[in-house]
Amino acid sequence: MTDAIPELVRACGFDELAEGATLLVTVRQREVALVRIGDDVFALQDACPHKGGPLCEGTVSVQRGELICPWHRFRFDLRSGASVTNPQLVAKTFPVEVRENGVFIRLEI
Repeated sequence: MTDAIPELVRACGFDELAEGATLLVTVRQREVALVRIGDDVFALQDACPHKGGPLCEGTVSVQRGELICPWHRFRFDLRSGASVTNPQLVAKTFPVEVRENGVFIRLEI
């Protein structure tokens, strides 16, 4: 059995992301919510692990580095995906690289 090799895939241009806002992108048939805070970009699977709410429609707390689900207000740390509201919930995150004005996400093949 071999481990999946992560593939670096371009998701969007850096200038397409507004500061403190979310952007929904589809990368390799996966819906991903992107969030930009300063020069940092974070990527989370768009479906909330609680009830599948669209995280891309949530509110960003720039000061706390959190994304708040629009359905039930669960708060997720952008770096780890862990819910600060309910530690049993963890949103899937993806490693992100910003280079040459592009946002690239690492996805398992």
